[in-house]
Amino acid sequence: MKYLKLFLKEKKVKILITQFILLCQVVGTLLIPFLIAGIIDDGILKGDINKILYIGAQMLVVLLITTLAAVIGSYYSADLAAVLGYEMRDKIFRKSQEISIREFDTIGVSSMITRTISDISNLQQTFGLIIQLIIPAPLIIIASIFMTAKTSLTLALILIASIIIFLAFAGLVLKKSIIISKRVQSRLDRINQVIREAITGIRVVRAFGNERYEEQRAEKSFNVYATDMIKLNRLFAILNPVVWLIMGLTMAIMLWLGSVFAMKGTMQIGQITSVIEYSIITISYLIMATSTCVTIPKMVSSLNRIEEVLEINTEIQDLNVEKEGINGDSPVVKFENVSFSYHGAEYPVIKDVSFFGNKGETIAIIGSTGSGKSTIANLILRLHDIDSGEIRINGTDIRSFSQYDLRNEIGYVPQKALLFSGTIEDNLKMSNKDVTIEEMRRALKISQSEYFVDQLPMGLKEQVSQGGSNFSGGQKQRLSIARALVRKVPLYIFDDSFSALDLKTDLALRKALKENMSDAVKIIIAQRVSTIIDADKILVLDEGKLVDSGKHNELMKRCSVYQAIAKSQMDTKEAAFHEEG
Repeated sequence: MKYLKLFLKEKKVKILITQFILLCQVVGTLLIPFLIAGIIDDGILKGDINKILYIGAQMLVVLLITTLAAVIGSYYSADLAAVLGYEMRDKIFRKSQEISIREFDTIGVSSMITRTISDISNLQQTFGLIIQLIIPAPLIIIASIFMTAKTSLTLALILIASIIIFLAFAGLVLKKSIIISKRVQSRLDRINQVIREAITGIRVVRAFGNERYEEQRAEKSFNVYATDMIKLNRLFAILNPVVWLIMGLTMAIMLWLGSVFAMKGTMQIGQITSVIEYSIITISYLIMATSTCVTIPKMVSSLNRIEEVLEINTEIQDLNVEKEGINGDSPVVKFENVSFSYHGAEYPVIKDVSFFGNKGETIAIIGSTGSGKSTIANLILRLHDIDSGEIRINGTDIRSFSQYDLRNEIGYVPQKALLFSGTIEDNLKMSNKDVTIEEMRRALKISQSEYFVDQLPMGLKEQVSQGGSNFSGGQKQRLSIARALVRKVPLYIFDDSFSALDLKTDLALRKALKENMSDAVKIIIAQRVSTIIDADKILVLDEGKLVDSGKHNELMKRCSVYQAIAKSQMDTKEAAFHEEG
């Protein structure tokens, strides 16, 4: 409840104003029965037309003020709820950008989407109803009891008894519903996960003829969710008829006693009418408040899930360490005895790795699957923090940089090419919002994207579908490379970013990088030896250890791990092709 309390504290003035307006609505609502009693007893029964007109005019004014207060109160309640939803959604989105990859994976993409959309919607809607219906309810109840007691203590006691019975039953229903509500949101997480996997993996599902299995998996998650929702709805289905039964019995008893008192001359007809009106108002507000209370367990569950994310103590934090001055004689990037283990792993994925890259060099990293190649890229970007050793950029420990400043020093192309919906220009500007058209065209030319982009009807303004699904794998990779190249930085990392390119395009791209990006270090992580054959330095990883480094010809002579990789990939014709290139 921490973040909700902070919001209430920040918006206390607006909340107080809203409550004052709603209080005016409550007062107006309670005045109506009082005025009705006056019209009946002092006007109609006495035949005093002036009294009727006078009290009627008062009723009209009160109704207008009450209606105006209700409209303004509803507006402010909705506005406060919308602001709460906005701020919570903003907080959770920002937090999702701050937490480490491991922490994000622990929560899961589907769960993060549910918390950002469904949970916050639950919180927002219920909060607005609480302000508008639940908070005024105690004022209505107390005032109604007081006004009834002024007329008849006996009838006031009946009203109190009906309220107690009502609250006891509603409390029992709500207590049971809290447990189920907690499960419902986690069930929704599972539904999102299953649907997301089925949609994003639709090609694989159809390729393997696995549609029936996916349908069964989805049906199972739907059934589990539906079972809990049915249990929840059954509880609330019992609540409504019981509420109306209590209300009906209360009215019947009050009318009977009121008629007895009227015949004895201890109560007037107008007073009986006002007491009945107070009872109706009280129980009506209780019904509305209870209907809102039905959503409170779900709101509390949603709030807890939101705060679970917001309370994560982020592993990767800016350390506020004084940044060292850039040393022009230092390597652009340097690893010094770096070791790293994933959380919960038995063995380190990177073990005592040391290397450096000077200005203009192309550093290649190769190794078998699981050897730690991509982990090195993640460590440079500080997506994980190392266990020991140091990583330096231009002589400065990367932990001395803020995460924002560090990543602004790096151009990164991920292993899986990902484009965002928008235009090609939008995707390129993601890396550098101030990039010019000329600089974009230069990046497209280096990445070998210029030809196919020029063939598109809209060129740079061509629309990109979600995930870049309207482009081939090779086109997406080249556009991802162009996106990194529009950023003028000292270090570029290509994490297996040439895998979807044919050999000719691969060679042309590497040649263009060497000619046009001569001031920067290029780290190329690759599976194919053909991609790294002309690198200035090739690092060979095996089970997280740097077993050797050097040029292709040197490693072919002395490194058995590299020899095995190269011989498994390159036949004589391919080797000759690269030597000619």
